[in-house]
Amino acid sequence: FFRVRLPPASHSPAVGAEAHRLRAPLWDWTRGGMVQRRVDALLCSREDAKSKVEAVVDGIQIQADQAQAAVEEGMNRILKLLQERKQALLVQVSDTAQRKAQSLQKQLAAIEAGTAKPAAPEDPDAAVDPNTFLLCTDEVLLFTSKLEELEGHIRSFGSVLESSTYASYSVARGPAVDEAMKKEVPSFVWVYANDLNQVQRKEGGETVAFNFSSPEDFEFSVEDMADGRYKVNVSPKAQGDFSLRIGLGPDGEEIMGSPFSLSVLPPPNYTKIGVDRLGGASMPWVSEPMCHPSGLCFDRTGRYVVIADQSNDRLQVFDASSSTPESICAFGRKGQKAGEFDTPGYVAIDREDRVFVSDILNHRIQVLSFNPKSKSLWPIRTFGGKGRGFGEFQFPRGLAFTENGNLIVCDHGNGRVQLFDMNNGFKFVKCLEAPEPLAPLDVALNRDGEILVSDQTNRIHVFDSQGLYSRSFGKKGTKDGMFNYPVSISVDDMNMLFVCDQGNRRMQILNAADGAFVHKWGGWKRQAEGEGGDEGEEGASPPASPEPPDPDAGDEWVGLHRPAGVAVNSQGQILVSDWKRHYIFKY
Repeated sequence: FFRVRLPPASHSPAVGAEAHRLRAPLWDWTRGGMVQRRVDALLCSREDAKSKVEAVVDGIQIQADQAQAAVEEGMNRILKLLQERKQALLVQVSDTAQRKAQSLQKQLAAIEAGTAKPAAPEDPDAAVDPNTFLLCTDEVLLFTSKLEELEGHIRSFGSVLESSTYASYSVARGPAVDEAMKKEVPSFVWVYANDLNQVQRKEGGETVAFNFSSPEDFEFSVEDMADGRYKVNVSPKAQGDFSLRIGLGPDGEEIMGSPFSLSVLPPPNYTKIGVDRLGGASMPWVSEPMCHPSGLCFDRTGRYVVIADQSNDRLQVFDASSSTPESICAFGRKGQKAGEFDTPGYVAIDREDRVFVSDILNHRIQVLSFNPKSKSLWPIRTFGGKGRGFGEFQFPRGLAFTENGNLIVCDHGNGRVQLFDMNNGFKFVKCLEAPEPLAPLDVALNRDGEILVSDQTNRIHVFDSQGLYSRSFGKKGTKDGMFNYPVSISVDDMNMLFVCDQGNRRMQILNAADGAFVHKWGGWKRQAEGEGGDEGEEGASPPASPEPPDPDAGDEWVGLHRPAGVAVNSQGQILVSDWKRHYIFKY
C-alpha cells in the first residue's frame, strides 16, 4: 500500500438511503486490523437516540475545551514571539544608536588631530578644501513595520472548524476509475474529501492511502489542490484487470465505492477504423427511427450514449454495450418550456451524470439529470436566452467542461466562446479571444487541458488551459488535415482528435497535441460500371434550418454521408451520427 500526506498546494451527489444502513467494520487494509467507519458512530435508532445525542454533546464539550486550550496556547506562543521580537528590536535600536555615535566621535577625533580625510568637492573640477569634512553618518534612526499587513494576519489568524472529512461520504471520479485505461498512457482520478453533510471540504492536508492489487504495474503521484480535492495521476504499465483501494484519514478508512475496478487495455490501431466497405463500416448501428440526429455523448462510464434527435426535438438514450441497441429512454418534445426543445444540437455529460444540451433555436442551454438505474432523464434547469450580453446566446452549438469546473459554450451566432462557472450558479467567467473573428462550431479538451475549438472557417483554434490563444491549424480543402465544415470534434484518452469533416463527407483523426494527420474514413457513392467517382467533391455547409429527409440518399450513398456528431469511449467504441441519412454508425 501507499500512504501520502501532502501539505495543502463540488458538491458531490447525495448518498442513497441504502448507504446509511449500519455496516460491519471494514478491514484495515493498511495495518491488517479493523477500521470502524466514522459515520457509524452517529447512526442511531429511536431507542438509543437519547444516549447517542448525550454522548455527542459530551464530545462537543470535550473538543470545545481542547479547542479553547489550543487557542490559549497558540495566542500565548504568538505573544511570546512578539515579546521576543520586541526585545530584539529594542536591542537593535540601542546598538545602532551607540554605533553611530561612536563613529561620529571617532571622526571628530580625527578631524581635531588633522588626520581626517577632507570631503570631495561637488564640482569635479574644483580643488579639494582641506578644511571641509563630510560627517560619516546622520541622526536618522527610525522604526518601520508593515503594521497594516501584520494587523490583517492577526485578525485572520486561526479558524474554528466545525466539520471534518468522512471517508464513507467521500468519492472518486475520473477516467482511471470510470473508464478503461490504456497501457503506458497516463490517466487520472479525482478524490473529493466530503464532510458529514456530503459537501466538499475547503481545506487540504488529508492523509490519502492507495492500494493497487498489483503495485508493480502502476506508477502514480498525488496533488493536493488545497480545496478538498486530490488529483491522482496514474500510469498503468501492464494490461489486464486490477483493483484499487482508496482511503482517507489517519486510519485509511476507505471512501465510497472502494475498492474500484480498473481495466487496462492495449492501445487501439486507428488505421483500421472504418476501412471495411463490405462489413459494418457501411451498416448503421441504430435502427430506431430518428430525424437528423446531431450531437451525441457517452456518459462517464462509457456504457450509455445520449443522442440529440434533432428534428424530433428530443433526446434518446442507448445502451452501447448491447449487441442489439434499442432506445432505453426518449425525452423531450417541441416547445419552449423546461424539458422542451427547438432543434437540440450538441450534448455533453459531466461526471455527475448531468446532461447539457444546446437548445439551438431556443438560444439556451438545458441541463438534465440522467439516472442509469431507472434509465430516465429529467430536467434540472435552463440558462441563457437570446441576446448578445454575457450569459446570453444566439444559436449555441458545442459544449465541453474544463478540469476546474467551467462549462464552455460555443455561442455561434454571436461569434464567441463563453465560459461559465458550474460551481457558482453558472456565473459568466470570460470569453475566449482569438486573433481572428470566430464562428465556433464545437469544442473539446485535449489531454494537456488545452481547449480546441472547431470553426466554420475550417480551422481548429487552440487555447491553453487558462483560455489564452495558442495556435491554429487546418484550412479549407480535401487533402489530409484540411476541412470543409468541421461541425463536431471529440478527443479520446489517447489524445486523438476526431473531426466530423461534414462537407467532405468523412471523418478525420488528428493528433490533438499538434494537429498531425493520423487517419480518415467515410462513405462512398454507388457507381455504375465504368462511371467515374466524385472523390474530393466538396459539400456545402448544413442549412440554417433542417431540411426534409431525402428518400433517395440511401439508394445513392453507402455508409457515412454527412457526419454531424462524434462520441468516443475508453473501450474504443466510436459512434458517428449521420444528419443526412438519419443513422448512427458504430466503428
